[in-house]
Amino acid sequence: MRIILCLLCCFSLLCAKTSINEQTKNLKENERIQRQLNKKLEDLAVDILNSEKKLKKLANDIEKLSDETKKLEKNAKIQSQELSTLNAQNEDLVKNRNIMENKLVDLIAKDFVYDLPIPKGYLESEESFMAFEVLKNLDAILTNELYQLSKDYESINKTINEKQSQIRTINISLKEYNKRLEKLQELKQNQENEIKKQKMDKEIYTKKLSTLKDQQDELRKTLAELKIIEEKKLKAQNKEKEEIKNADSEEIRRLGNGYQGGAVKKYSGAKTIAPLDSFIVKQKFGNYTDPVYKIKIFNENVVLKSKTPDAVVKSILNGKIVFAKDTNMLQKVVIVEHSNGIHTIYAHLDKIAPTIQVGKNVKKGAVLGRVKDELTFEVTQKNFHINPLELISLN
Repeated sequence: MRIILCLLCCFSLLCAKTSINEQTKNLKENERIQRQLNKKLEDLAVDILNSEKKLKKLANDIEKLSDETKKLEKNAKIQSQELSTLNAQNEDLVKNRNIMENKLVDLIAKDFVYDLPIPKGYLESEESFMAFEVLKNLDAILTNELYQLSKDYESINKTINEKQSQIRTINISLKEYNKRLEKLQELKQNQENEIKKQKMDKEIYTKKLSTLKDQQDELRKTLAELKIIEEKKLKAQNKEKEEIKNADSEEIRRLGNGYQGGAVKKYSGAKTIAPLDSFIVKQKFGNYTDPVYKIKIFNENVVLKSKTPDAVVKSILNGKIVFAKDTNMLQKVVIVEHSNGIHTIYAHLDKIAPTIQVGKNVKKGAVLGRVKDELTFEVTQKNFHINPLELISLN
């Protein structure tokens, strides 16, 4: 009974350990996915492009190593057969050598007996003389046999050494062949892992790309509702939305078509202040080619990355608040109406200043809210989009 209980306990512990290992593996994979989800679009693009380079190199290495392995494979089979033959021959040679060694010992012993000195008091006679001659002849025969046997023994030893050298050479060659096979399997496994990782990254990237379009659509819709951009202009800019289920080149191309921009107008007025005190331009206005899918995307806004966290966002001109609220895709958004039909849009705000209300007039430099990291900034004028960087000072 105790034995059964012990076995059950061991089995339970083994199952628990397997379950923990599986959970740990899944947790690590989920953490990697979460990190990728949190990555910025351009960082993901770099990862995907690097992955493509890595896959290309892996494919080249696999092809090269496969060719080398195929050439060695036929030779390896021949060498394996030759190795078996050599081992069998060597085994026979060693047996023959052992037999020869025993014969040599026997001959040397006999030769030693026949070479013994004549004992004291030995009397010569006709019979003893004849016996002496017989012994003399036997000694000569044994000497010749010993000489021949020694030569054969030397020859067999030489053959054994040669065959052992061949065996060592073949073993080294086969070891190298097996190393190449192991390397090939390792490269194929790396390729499989990299393809799996890239597929996941591309799915996340495509989702992010689609999210950008959704954000653009929402902003266009908001501008249309506020009569900042006419409905017909919105419809002309916004083609029917395509849902992306697979990162297919044709579907991605259709997604790209949804980004193709609206009417653009060049700004000719004076420069004004920037909405952030210290920033870098992370995303420029206008067309750019997506680095992964090579589709043209039209940016109707710019993305300004603040050099300081929790940065203040300011109105770049005098105006009136026409929109200030939280949205589904763009976080908190503030839109300010200015003279000459200009509207400035401040999206992805983390906070809207408590003093900001729709209908309230604001001065140039007034605090509209705050951003932790990046501000999406857009400018329109009478149904046209303007490059925001043409309005603001970049100093």
